[in-house]
Amino acid sequence: MIFGVDLRASSKRPSPVVALNGQSELSFLSTFSDDTELLELGQKYQPSLIAIGAPLSLPTGLCCLETTCECKTITPQKKGRQSELELSRMGISCFFTNKRSIIRTLIYRGVELNRQLTSMGHTVIEVYPHATKTILFGDKIPPKNSAASLGFMRERLAPLIQGLEPHLESLDRNTCDAVINAYTGMLHSQDETDMLGTDEEGMLVLPKLPR
Repeated sequence: MIFGVDLRASSKRPSPVVALNGQSELSFLSTFSDDTELLELGQKYQPSLIAIGAPLSLPTGLCCLETTCECKTITPQKKGRQSELELSRMGISCFFTNKRSIIRTLIYRGVELNRQLTSMGHTVIEVYPHATKTILFGDKIPPKNSAASLGFMRERLAPLIQGLEPHLESLDRNTCDAVINAYTGMLHSQDETDMLGTDEEGMLVLPKLPR
């Protein structure tokens, strides 16, 4: 089984989790608020892979993202992790992981969740739904918050995941991203992905890039 998680910055907003079985079929759709709920799902189902759509590591040299802390990146001129710089060079927009980041709360949550899941023996990968969608569907994807976005994603997700069609009308934008994350995890299990970044700063998993 493979989990795909669309992690929200706050536990006050439910984070969707999508599970696929070994035949790429939908096993279940669920949500969690407190991180312990995801840990319990992992304990119950023992997924072979958990794909989380959030930064799961800090740039080399940083112990935190607090401006009051003296920790510094090893390469001060870099504005983010290597994977983010590579994404930017590909023309794919992303948030950079640094002390000025506007998604600092999400980053902290992702880093801690990665630590807990890994300590429990789970294999965790970092994915980025916007990048996956751009690679799979092209760069004309409607903005996530636009009226056209949900229909666009529902139409394209149904052929990818067996058993998803009965749930299409109930999918919201965040659950669509969780489905995309699970699909990226499935591709990774089939050796159909590429990775950006470094071992020290963490790798970002994407569908295979055009050669």
